[in-house]
Amino acid sequence: MTRRTFLILAGILCVCFGLTGCRTSGKPKVAFVTNNAHGFWTFVQKGAEKAAAEFDVQLEFRKPSEDSAKMQREIIEDLMNRGYKGVAVSPNDPENNLGFFKDTVAKKQALVMADNDLPEPGARRCYIGTHNYRAGRAAGELVKKAIPRGGKIAIFVGKMDASNAKERRQGVLDVLAGKDLKDMGELTPASASKLDVGNGYHLIDTRTDNSKEPECQAAAEDLLNKNPSVDCLIGLWEYNPPALLRAVQNSKNARKPQIVAFDENPQTLEGIRKGEIVGTVVQNPYEFGYQSIKILAHFARGKDEILKSYPTITKDNAIFIDHRVIVKDNVDEFEASVKKILGQ
Repeated sequence: MTRRTFLILAGILCVCFGLTGCRTSGKPKVAFVTNNAHGFWTFVQKGAEKAAAEFDVQLEFRKPSEDSAKMQREIIEDLMNRGYKGVAVSPNDPENNLGFFKDTVAKKQALVMADNDLPEPGARRCYIGTHNYRAGRAAGELVKKAIPRGGKIAIFVGKMDASNAKERRQGVLDVLAGKDLKDMGELTPASASKLDVGNGYHLIDTRTDNSKEPECQAAAEDLLNKNPSVDCLIGLWEYNPPALLRAVQNSKNARKPQIVAFDENPQTLEGIRKGEIVGTVVQNPYEFGYQSIKILAHFARGKDEILKSYPTITKDNAIFIDHRVIVKDNVDEFEASVKKILGQ
């Protein structure tokens, strides 16, 4: 082969590789960053991956190994340094990290909040997730079904600085108090304990666990030891109900409290099937992931009008995905749909 022929062939190969590589290298890069590594985010990732394929973007899905605002910030800063055009985030400690999201992230890339929102709507482009107050009210209705004549309740959640925790908890308490509201009003302090909620319901305590399931179980066991007459335990995050169930099963108390759940942990669904858990309020995390990446894909290409295609979007650019209530009558049907999403 002559040198001239080699150069021609090399040039042809470079052109070919350049053409075939354009589709990949030219894809906008977007990301989704969760606030922990619990199983809930598996469904979000499935939806995000589906949207990334449909709307031709390069997706990086990151699940911090710890529920840490510092770790989350480091991940997001790394994404910005690597030229990502947009990020969807479930923020850790949103109140104390508002400045970071508003002044650092949103000025450099499109910012979408998913599942958990910022206290200042103008700091992000939109929110996608459950209307957590109304979902909390649905959990409150399950409590009323479990103990219709009133009783002592205890609430468990990872952290009370998250907006979804505050809103769900308040929804539960407002339903039990008989308040007919569509949106959250006055907030009951997180520290409130031995509280007369109304209508015969009494809140013993709200226990947090730093988003760690073993800590939740330990907190539940401690509460059961100190309050053997508690009537209902309420778990507001995905891993809480299985931890509560183990605590109840391990308890030597003659009286076993009812359990009301959130999300579709397989152990929760099995507990509903066996009659060990009253029911669960499920979100649609697959849609959280899908819609977040769909919107970011449009933003990355300068198509900001995508938000106008959501007819129910609020004035604060919140897009609410409907929740469902799962009880023994519909748990089998629901679990089949869950397994289909997971490809099982």
